[in-house]
Amino acid sequence: MKSSEFAGSRWSLRERSQSSAMVTFHNDIKVPADLNHPDPAKQVTLPVIGAAVGTPNAPTSVHLFVGPKATDVLQSVHAMVNGKPVGPSLEPVVDLGMFGIIAKPLFLWLKWTHDHWVANWGWSIMILTIIINLALLPLRMTAMKTSLKMQKLQPKMEEIKKRYEKYPMRDPRRAQMNQEIWDLQRKEGANPVMGCLPLLLQLPFLYAFYSMLANAIELRHAPWLWIKDLSSPDPMHILPILTVATMLLMTRLTPQVGMDPTQRMMMNIMSPIMFGVFTWAAASGLALYWTVGNIIGALQQYAMNRTHLGKELREMQEKRARKKNK
Repeated sequence: MKSSEFAGSRWSLRERSQSSAMVTFHNDIKVPADLNHPDPAKQVTLPVIGAAVGTPNAPTSVHLFVGPKATDVLQSVHAMVNGKPVGPSLEPVVDLGMFGIIAKPLFLWLKWTHDHWVANWGWSIMILTIIINLALLPLRMTAMKTSLKMQKLQPKMEEIKKRYEKYPMRDPRRAQMNQEIWDLQRKEGANPVMGCLPLLLQLPFLYAFYSMLANAIELRHAPWLWIKDLSSPDPMHILPILTVATMLLMTRLTPQVGMDPTQRMMMNIMSPIMFGVFTWAAASGLALYWTVGNIIGALQQYAMNRTHLGKELREMQEKRARKKNK
């Protein structure tokens, strides 16, 4: 068991601050390297830290909790006064970081899915991922509509850029060019930020999953198919490879409007590689969430590309590509 899986706390019922004392010790002990197959010849040295608190001249009553940081257990542990529980529980000792406001309800939702729908954390993560991506579907549709508007505005935006191309990059009149482009987009209701909104909204969930998998003891040693521990990296690195492959597929299917070659390379190549490196060493449960989300997103994008809106967008892109090649 890892040290981060344990919680400890102390409540003193009879405080005698002036006469109280604490004794600590730090020692080393040897334990078998493999607890399942103890071998005296194969041992490792582990540190042991202890502490004793009391008042030498009077009785001391102390309540201690030492145990796993399981949510259900911590919620049931309170300070005791005269044999009655008082005060808050120990649940806050599970620190989910700055994204705890998302990570905590996400974990409770995941735990409910595990307890009521399917008793496997891996499949529960997949169910949660499907629901989250279905909720983001309207935003994907909005992003596609924005892409279509941006395609229609592209000729007008190019005209504005041509009027200012004679000025150097540091010329103050360049700011006026950007203002004209922004006014045009606002007038036509084409906000380029809306095209990135589905991805931006997924990032808090990604960080929340990362925090949850790092701190929730319930997912420690949780198996799924070939994976024995969803809180540890994929031992066969299948999921990180799938992460890269599915992100490349998403970039192929997603319309990319108004991007210069450098931006396109960053989105199509560098971003999948970056996420692949990240998930290579991260918890396999996180890679599972991101990969399944990419697959669902690719299916949604493929279906949207076959709609009237998607066909119109593709025709405009092909028309612009033919015009550039002339």
